[in-house]
Amino acid sequence: MEGLFIAEEVAKISGSLPAKHISWRFPDAKTFVLPLQSNKKLAIWLYSRPPKPRLALENDFPEITNTKTGFQDLLVSKTSGELLSIEQLKLDRVVKFHFAAGQGFVPSPPVTLVFELTGRNCNMILLDDNQKILGAFRDVSSDINRFRQVKVGLDYVAPPPYQKLDPRSFQIDDLIAVLEGKTLKEIWKHVDGIGPELTRALAIASELRRNKKLAKEDIEKLWPFIHELKNSPTEFLRKTINIADIKDLRLSEQRQENIEKLEIALNKKLNLVNKRLEDIQKIREAAKKADEIKLQADLLMAYQYSVPKNASQVSLIDFDGEELILALNPQLSAVENAQKLYKRSQKAKKRKSEAENRFAELAKEQKELKLILASLAKTNDKKLQELAKQYSKAKTQKQRSKIGAHFQGPHGFNIIVGKSSKENDLITKKIARSRDIWLHAQGYRGSHVIIQAKNKEVPFETIVFAAQLAAANSKAGQSENVPVDYTLRKHVWKQKGAALGAVNYAQQKTVYVSPSRNPSLKQLKK
Repeated sequence: MEGLFIAEEVAKISGSLPAKHISWRFPDAKTFVLPLQSNKKLAIWLYSRPPKPRLALENDFPEITNTKTGFQDLLVSKTSGELLSIEQLKLDRVVKFHFAAGQGFVPSPPVTLVFELTGRNCNMILLDDNQKILGAFRDVSSDINRFRQVKVGLDYVAPPPYQKLDPRSFQIDDLIAVLEGKTLKEIWKHVDGIGPELTRALAIASELRRNKKLAKEDIEKLWPFIHELKNSPTEFLRKTINIADIKDLRLSEQRQENIEKLEIALNKKLNLVNKRLEDIQKIREAAKKADEIKLQADLLMAYQYSVPKNASQVSLIDFDGEELILALNPQLSAVENAQKLYKRSQKAKKRKSEAENRFAELAKEQKELKLILASLAKTNDKKLQELAKQYSKAKTQKQRSKIGAHFQGPHGFNIIVGKSSKENDLITKKIARSRDIWLHAQGYRGSHVIIQAKNKEVPFETIVFAAQLAAANSKAGQSENVPVDYTLRKHVWKQKGAALGAVNYAQQKTVYVSPSRNPSLKQLKK
């Protein structure tokens, strides 16, 4: 997103600040929507998808959805205070959102969200009052950038400074001085806030080729259009180029992402069907030998008295007068070897019969999958959703209910205790809702524990009960007076690349309990 477009949106947003806000919305992992608390449905949309990040103030916002990433969890936890202001340095592609301290479950300090709309390197970084990095949408290691790392705990380093003309204040003589003898496509090197889209629009409006070296007369011809675009760059672009707004762009790219995910699921299903059809072909080939195996069994029965005991093979004359050498199990008699061959023959024929019954259905499914894959690009969104439900690997509620140990608290609240690192991740990230209570023994490895609040106030007695479970299912299980932290699930997040079950959390309170070893606890049967 080019600097002049960003400045236009920053001005719109600034007109509504300072403002309280309601819960963040996350339509997907790369779209962040912050509704402002007002009579209108105003919301700030931050679209962090390289190479085309976007910022916009829109008149609507989506319903509340679960967070998709640890960074989204971190934002929910840390930005509970009022949005005080938004700033853009010059016309740079970096915007800072300043949040006041929050008064939530536990008071939280002020923070700053930095949105770097820098094309393929776009990023979102959350800073504390001392400009220390609390978390980032995308970590940047020294392997990627030797001069500017982005990691939790490091000081934030802004992108390098630059010197360019500000189109909002320069005069035509200034423009002539820097552009004369240069091409229009080089304008971005000398004029701040202008990138490829606006350069293209200027070329169309002025009828100047982008690769033509500009004379003084060309720049004079260009001047009124620059004057027009600096005041309303979006409107200027719309007049010359058809552009999509942030929601259309997100929906378009989200559709493509959904298609790609569905392609993976469909190809996986198609590979499975193909493998089953290959297995049927192998069964058919095996069945061709069933009559031959039965003939061997018939021969053994006919010559059973001539077969030596404990023989590993025998030479017999078949019914056509040809010699046939049969391998035998020396531990079995001739009759037992024959019975074994009869069973093999019968099994091969039975498997073929069962396989043939499945073949028509599998062949039909194979054809349907190929047709669906071939037509995905033309499939409407409603049908895509139906296909996603049919073929995606989403877990059902019944499957989820089997995760963790389930207990019923003293006031009827359901409590879930993770039994492994993987289950800890699942109950915290997939099962728990934002207002559920999350608990963990302080300073010890152990289970994540969730109290499913269902938007009700959770009594302290239930919290103590769950804390005893958290203590008992930790490395402090044999201790007494164990500290257990608890907070709302929305204040728990996972750093990118963290190990299974490893999380960060904030706004916690602490209760000291003795681990629960009471065998009369009512464990729910799931």
